[in-house]
Amino acid sequence: MPPASPDPFAVVSRFYDLDMEGYEDDIAMYRELVTSRGAVLELGCGTGRVAAPLAAAGLTVVGVDRSAAMLRRARERTRGLPVTLVEDDMRTLRLDRRFGSVLIPLGGLQHMERASDVAAALQTAAAHLERGGLALVDVEAAHPDDLVPGPQPLLEHWTRPWRGGTVTKQVAVEGQPSLGLRRVTWHFDEQPADGSLRRHSTSFPLRTIGAGELELAARLAGLRVREWCGDYDRSPVSDGDDRLIALLEHKP
Repeated sequence: MPPASPDPFAVVSRFYDLDMEGYEDDIAMYRELVTSRGAVLELGCGTGRVAAPLAAAGLTVVGVDRSAAMLRRARERTRGLPVTLVEDDMRTLRLDRRFGSVLIPLGGLQHMERASDVAAALQTAAAHLERGGLALVDVEAAHPDDLVPGPQPLLEHWTRPWRGGTVTKQVAVEGQPSLGLRRVTWHFDEQPADGSLRRHSTSFPLRTIGAGELELAARLAGLRVREWCGDYDRSPVSDGDDRLIALLEHKP
């Protein structure tokens, strides 16, 4: 497994939008919940997958990410839109303003390796959330496979066209359930039209965050859970859900 990088997405950022191609499952939910609330702060904005459509809908968005490589892609994607991009860490970010909505989409919070990091990120959300505002946090729902220790079989996720050739994504996972972590390795195997093969790999930890840890971190940050959702249609949480979505607001 490659060693973790200070910017694990530096090597593979060029393939991130290919990986997420066509994934818009959560966008309608964000539009519904944030459109009437004014400016949006997105923590872990990546390449602008969420920021771009929200800005195109007329919202002012500030996107924050600690990956310079991902932000370069985001700048290209959001050019001409009311989006400001900031390279910073969601655990320590402090901007001199508040927002009607704060978003941590699609497992962004799971890149916080320790419980203290999760708490710090939610303190950042609370510090930037207006009274009466709404914070939305979306993580993967906990799954029994998260408790399997050690290396798991390498899985091929997809093969897609890329610049006249193809790219294949393969994923390896090493479970560390005693720490609540999975060490994830992405391999993007690039095969140009000339038949050569280049592998681009990166590794990073993903934290399994259950409802209990998320609610406790929110409470420590001065927030409370207004609503739990098990999917982007805001259906109630149930066993077997793929997502765990918390809608948070300031405590009264």
